[in-house]
Amino acid sequence: MKPLPVQDNNNIPGRPLVLYHCGHEQCKPSHSFGPAIRPHYLIHFVLHGQGTYHVNGSVYHVGEGEGFLIHPGVTTLYCADDQNPWEYCWIGFDGYDVPNLLKVSGLSHTSLILKDYSNGMLWKDLSSLILAFTERQGNELLYLSLLYRCFSHICRPEQAPSGIVYENYIARAMDYIHNNYTYDIRVADIAKFLCIDRTYLYKLFINATSLSPQKYLIQYRIKIARQLLLESDLSVSEIAYSCGFRDASSFNKHFKNHLQITPLKYRNSILASPANNAVMHHEGISF
Repeated sequence: MKPLPVQDNNNIPGRPLVLYHCGHEQCKPSHSFGPAIRPHYLIHFVLHGQGTYHVNGSVYHVGEGEGFLIHPGVTTLYCADDQNPWEYCWIGFDGYDVPNLLKVSGLSHTSLILKDYSNGMLWKDLSSLILAFTERQGNELLYLSLLYRCFSHICRPEQAPSGIVYENYIARAMDYIHNNYTYDIRVADIAKFLCIDRTYLYKLFINATSLSPQKYLIQYRIKIARQLLLESDLSVSEIAYSCGFRDASSFNKHFKNHLQITPLKYRNSILASPANNAVMHHEGISF
């Protein structure tokens, strides 16, 4: 299968991620491509068989369940094995967010080989992406969502550079909470959004905040609730629902556990003494 024509490269600086082409091929023995350079990034993922990837004077032996990264402007050569030629799929992409995606995935100029730690989910999403893109099914949002999912499968969290993964997952988890606290979200929803398990998410939060994800979520909801109690005329029930609590009773319980006072008494005490307004900026955790 031949790749679709490469699109204009001039739009890359203004777009976080662009998918240019993708495809699938069963190579003949000793089939090779290159030496050549590419104008954008490429990832080849091996489904079956094996071959070699030649770049910067190094030779990498790549087999089933592995892949290799090609950087733009770098001369590369790759060749199928003469006895067990590889079958692979590929994606060509670029954009200003790519360096960060590669870093989070554990890939760089010196780390070019990737592995599939997703128990087959990588190939499932790659095949869906290739089908949708080559058959023009769906739209660009679908293509990019599948491409992001493919990146999420590339690197097992505990084997990626710890500082990079730590910062990225915590930032994304907090951003998810800050934008979804009004809904009935659970820790499992946060973990699913990040494509990591709950145990790993728990460890990340304990290390970063000394709080579990659940406690962080509750304390963030209470922080917003305190602002609404002070700055709005919403009833306690309305604030409870606005902050993601199931009902006023649950809101009262969590609020009192955190501040040793009910929401209504908190509002009345703050409004009765404007000088106490500063107190809310010093209580609880910072976000």
